[in-house]
Amino acid sequence: MAVVQISRIQVRRGQKNVGAGLPQLSSGELGWAIDSRELYIGNGSVAEGSPAVGNTKILTQFDDIFSLADTYTYRVGDAYLQTGSSSASPIQRTLQARLDDIVSIKSFGLTGVASDNATVGIQRAVDQLFINDATKGNESSRVALYIDPGVYTITGPIYVPPHATILGAGAGKTVIKNTANSAMFITVTSTSTPGVPNTSPTSVTQSQNIRLENITLETTSTNKVLHLQSCKDSYFYNVDIVGPWIQSAALTANSIGIQMDSLSGSVETKNNIFQNVKITGFSYAVESAWDIHTNTFDKCTFDVLGYGITFGKGMTLGTVSAGNGTGPYQNTVLNSEFTNINLQAIYIEQGLKNLSNTNKFSLCGNNAGTEGAPTSSVIKFNKSTNNSVDDFFARTEALSYTQANINGIAYLPEIEGNSVYTQGYHNVLNIVQGANVKTFRLPGAENQSYSIDYIITATNFEAVRSGTLTITQENFGTPVVTVADDYNYSGAVAYEDDIVFNATVIDEDGDLTNETISVTVTSTNLQAEMKFTITCKQSNIL
Repeated sequence: MAVVQISRIQVRRGQKNVGAGLPQLSSGELGWAIDSRELYIGNGSVAEGSPAVGNTKILTQFDDIFSLADTYTYRVGDAYLQTGSSSASPIQRTLQARLDDIVSIKSFGLTGVASDNATVGIQRAVDQLFINDATKGNESSRVALYIDPGVYTITGPIYVPPHATILGAGAGKTVIKNTANSAMFITVTSTSTPGVPNTSPTSVTQSQNIRLENITLETTSTNKVLHLQSCKDSYFYNVDIVGPWIQSAALTANSIGIQMDSLSGSVETKNNIFQNVKITGFSYAVESAWDIHTNTFDKCTFDVLGYGITFGKGMTLGTVSAGNGTGPYQNTVLNSEFTNINLQAIYIEQGLKNLSNTNKFSLCGNNAGTEGAPTSSVIKFNKSTNNSVDDFFARTEALSYTQANINGIAYLPEIEGNSVYTQGYHNVLNIVQGANVKTFRLPGAENQSYSIDYIITATNFEAVRSGTLTITQENFGTPVVTVADDYNYSGAVAYEDDIVFNATVIDEDGDLTNETISVTVTSTNLQAEMKFTITCKQSNIL
């Protein structure tokens, strides 16, 4: 019968961490470290061609690859880039440290599937990264949480502590959707701990230095989305805030895109920047009835809203120490667009020195109607020192000199209340021959004065006139309108005084209230184009 011999090949083996440890292996000899489960092979001698005598480790399933990859250097192959003190000593980091610079929400088990409840997972990520007791207050808690593309459904609020950085893949790409009747993101203090948010700040512990970027916050119920409680020095960029409100619906108190509160005069919501933020589908886009200040809204979009921004609405002034001494002050809205807003786009009932600058307002104050059917002002200032500079109003062309609307429609003002404002962009209209031709209109108010800077260029003769038309209205008793026209003229002497302006305050809509200033022009010989800008000073002092 055949003889079968079975041989077993074994390699050199022993314990790496006992005795002399790992010996020098012969050329090509394998050595297995039993205790650490590591495999090595001998390099061989220099005489054989080995670059160095020693052992080379062979990777196995038990090796930590990240601990071995300890020589990451930024753009290591680019000789022109120096990361260290010299080109010969570049900065080296571990691969693990490099990968941990930005933390993916996937590291906490979330994948952006809309049917999954992401509330606990998002809160766990926020808590563990930013308020973990082991790292809170040092650089280890200042990482960035990246939320990958997807829809993350939540059923309760997410509490956001100081120094939190939350980044999405872009508005409309990373979507956090709230299906519960509660606020979505609420800022909390630095004394918060995982699972125990603290909403009672001091000047030391208050919410601050938060970054929220490239994300959509959507709610399907009537509630607040972003609730800033005494939050300062934070940055919100490319954030879409979406709610369910439609223009035919009634206003609801808690339907708010961004709400800003302040605890006291020393613990305020202040110095926050909102840039490229879009708010749509709420009764109130931005609301505050507290002493918030120096917050900036830049290049933002406000669309399909009951109100745009309301400051101090329904607010009873108290004391600065209680956070309600003045109302919102020194806040700025600039380079932004307001469209499809039923009531005022900006309404400041309480608050001082707030500024609207170079914004555009279309279909505002019309209760979902057209520009030719106004129901309220576009901006309302109840207090002095608030201002509008270079804002554009689509209402001006529609109600001032568009001939289809020049009769029978009350000209409700672009800006109502205590203000001094200059409209942006110039207006253009035609002057025709005739006596007392109704040419353009202005909103009537109790006590106000318009300065209309114009240039008139004749189209049938060589004549140019440049000047300032001042129209002043006072309502001490019977409304009285006065007109003054100061101008320079170049052209034929015979036509220097050919154009004469006059103004009266009238009741356009037949409700027995004089609310519109009608400006008429008498021109005997000239036909002309008139370009003009408007500055208005008004006061509600009776």
